[in-house]
Amino acid sequence: MVPQYDLDEIKSGVEEKKWERAVDLYKSGKVTEFEESPSGYTALVLGAKPYDVAVSETDCNHGDCSCFMGSNGKVCKHILALAIYAVLRGAPINRVLASGY
Repeated sequence: MVPQYDLDEIKSGVEEKKWERAVDLYKSGKVTEFEESPSGYTALVLGAKPYDVAVSETDCNHGDCSCFMGSNGKVCKHILALAIYAVLRGAPINRVLASGY
């Protein structure tokens, strides 16, 4: 399954600080136990504690997270980090960012 969004779509509409934090989570290998699900992707994202995270295959701004923000219906850095992982599948983001993202 391939997500129906790219890094530009993930980055658009979120504050720069939240984007940077999501990229840091991704680059630090904090997105673990990645799996495809019937409606998108799930993972355990390691932050202050491990968070159960899900993101849609079709909309990177639609997801769930067990953190405070995610539990209150907001798109958090954990959801964004999982969306980045869904797009890149673990590839180094520095190379991708250098080529235009």
